[in-house]
Amino acid sequence: MRLRDPKEFRELVPATKRYIYLNHAAISPTPLPSLFEAYRYLYEISNEGSIAANREEADELFRIRKNIGNLINADPEEISLVPNTSYGINIVAHGLDIKQGENIVTDSLEFPAVVYPFLKLSKKGVKINLVKTNPYTFEEDILSNIDKNTRLVAISHVSFNTGLRVDVKKIAREAKEFGALVLLDIIQSAGAIRIDVRELDIDFAVAGGYKWLMSPQGSGFLYVKKGLIEDPPFYGWKTTTEYLRFDPTNFNLEKGPRRFEIGTIDIAANLALSKSCEIISNNMDLIENSVLSLSQYAIKLSKEYNLEAITPENKRAGIVVIKLNKAREVVQQLANDNIIVSPRGEGIRISTHFYNTEDEIQKTIEKIAKLASYSN
Repeated sequence: MRLRDPKEFRELVPATKRYIYLNHAAISPTPLPSLFEAYRYLYEISNEGSIAANREEADELFRIRKNIGNLINADPEEISLVPNTSYGINIVAHGLDIKQGENIVTDSLEFPAVVYPFLKLSKKGVKINLVKTNPYTFEEDILSNIDKNTRLVAISHVSFNTGLRVDVKKIAREAKEFGALVLLDIIQSAGAIRIDVRELDIDFAVAGGYKWLMSPQGSGFLYVKKGLIEDPPFYGWKTTTEYLRFDPTNFNLEKGPRRFEIGTIDIAANLALSKSCEIISNNMDLIENSVLSLSQYAIKLSKEYNLEAITPENKRAGIVVIKLNKAREVVQQLANDNIIVSPRGEGIRISTHFYNTEDEIQKTIEKIAKLASYSN
């Protein structure tokens, strides 16, 4: 699907008929092409049962891996299908065999899914360096905490509660000088802005599909650079090379991406993800330009209405956070008017996808400014 204008895609998102939907950093509405791809599979299962399932999986889900790989410039053999970001980060946390005396650098702006999996490692003497930082000195704060004992730097590409887009290449470059690996949570960037894991020089990337990739919950992927974590931390029935023999007495470790897929995955959800990745990859320039333009417009309007945007204008992606007291109350009042945003960080998070409009942003910020004046 090639799009000439974001309005073409807007017609494929039923939620736009009822809502001003600016909450893609939470959960996106599923567009019809992705919904229909999931439905196609479920309908075929309804009619054919295992025949349909076996047909879909005959290529080891290569088509899904290929579409995801195209999105982030990764080889399909480096893409494993995981149910959520937390699961993928746990695979890295427990698969690297990080030892006592080594440290992991992460930060105070992270979503808990990036931090919590590593806390369990502190019980065996691994230091978790949770750097206190902010959107304006982020890179410098992280870099000043990387040392010769750093095994892994675990950060988000885009901050969920500030909207900051991190200069990943700068951090990765210095991390590699110390011999550290880099894990990037891309759940708030994949689908909104261009991602190239080779150019960024990262070792791991993980994302759930239900935010900017506009896919069902239960879809997601883990990128692991070739040569890393060849022996996964957890084994399941698909971790053996000849898993379809169903022989518990014969185990040969799978070397491909299926080694991280412990058991049966949500095929329907990941087929929807595959379709979304295909559409997004084919229209990435249009999507990124529109996302960046709309977030810039949101910051511009915030200033005009005397609202403070926490998100740095020159380091933004699709999220803009407006500082506000009583954010939860204001968000609820907006929802009563069918304007959907989230309370996050120090205020209200507006997350505009490429098919949103300037008119929607105008109405939302006007309403926020009016409600803010009432709450003061």
